Amino acid sequence: MTDHRINRPFFQSLLVAITVLATSLATTEHMSASPGAMTPQELQAFGKEIQQTAYSQDSAKFRALFDWTTFINRVLGDYEQNPAVKEAIQPVRKQLETAYSENNQGIDSEILAEVGSGADYRFLAMRKEDNQFKVIFRFLRPDWTLNYQALIIEKQASGELKIVDIDSLSTGELISQSLQRLYLPEIYKAHLDVKDKLSDQEKSRIINQKKRYDFLTAATDKTDPFQTYTQLPNEYKNEKIVLLFLAQNTIETENDKKYQSVLGAYRKYHPQDPAAELLSIDYFSMTKQYKQALESIDRLTAAIKTTDPYLYSVRAGVLIEMGDHNLAGKYASKASELEPDLLQPYLHLINLSVMQGQFDATIKYLDVLNDKFGFAYEDLDLSELENFDKFTASPQFKQWQSVKKVAAQPKEGSVN
Repeated sequence: MTDHRINRPFFQSLLVAITVLATSLATTEHMSASPGAMTPQELQAFGKEIQQTAYSQDSAKFRALFDWTTFINRVLGDYEQNPAVKEAIQPVRKQLETAYSENNQGIDSEILAEVGSGADYRFLAMRKEDNQFKVIFRFLRPDWTLNYQALIIEKQASGELKIVDIDSLSTGELISQSLQRLYLPEIYKAHLDVKDKLSDQEKSRIINQKKRYDFLTAATDKTDPFQTYTQLPNEYKNEKIVLLFLAQNTIETENDKKYQSVLGAYRKYHPQDPAAELLSIDYFSMTKQYKQALESIDRLTAAIKTTDPYLYSVRAGVLIEMGDHNLAGKYASKASELEPDLLQPYLHLINLSVMQGQFDATIKYLDVLNDKFGFAYEDLDLSELENFDKFTASPQFKQWQSVKKVAAQPKEGSVN
């Protein structure tokens, strides 16, 4: 895959559900004053604080940025409307409260672990949507897996801003909803224990949710999800997470016709939603359907409603595969101009300069790679590039290597 990789299936565990995160992005307009509202300046400052705290790896401070009580209420609140169910699922609530207590692992720990392992966690934008305030982050792993997160923010009575949930692009659901599914077997059992105190609507809802849970957690190597899909309740057949699950299956089975069919259904029922486009950039790049990959980048860019320089780099990677080196160079250069600390555009520019025989530029970008990111020429493998032999035989390369050797020699009088 050109720019961002998919590690699937991802519906089997909470960890994967919370590391492929995001939602569409937007500007700060219409953030008017109202109860619980906040100014764009407050929201922007909080977004920067989240980023800074994540990079500091201060786990206690990062955890304190969340309102865990509200978060857990978002997980269980719908079920606790019935007093009997509320009592029956108390063990689930206790598990959640324990999971997000002082010394245990929660979604905050997952984020910090990713950042600590080299993920780029960057505050991009903010928005107000459906009376919710969100700060938008790009989550880019060292293996180029690209995610976005939209952290839902609420103002406390004290005036502090807190994260109360995270909206997920790739799964098409909130983290609170992912946790609902994780705990669904226990929630389902609790409903059965008090079934005589449930309304017909509550019985129907929990039974249908269990059917969806079984569909999403079935071993796909033993069952055909498309056959099981026909048995799903109609209310779930066009749900984002269900269609994304089917799309992933078509990728794993390399069934292009079915993938296109699922993608068409997704775009029909969820127009302008970014999840399918992020998946499709990967899919179409891997299957060498580059025109469609570029169209998916266009749709994703429109959906997120903000400029992300990394998407210029994604486009450059696809254009390289298409053989349009001149246009690829323009997009890679634009990405590095907009975000100088972004690594990947420089890798594209090195490759392109070798293939185009622009060896002075190659040397310049190699120096940038070393000085800015700490990667040496020896860390790269350029041997399969067109013109590589010409590059290593060029006067520019020989002079550059000579200068490097001199610089590496110990100075007179120095102690080794």
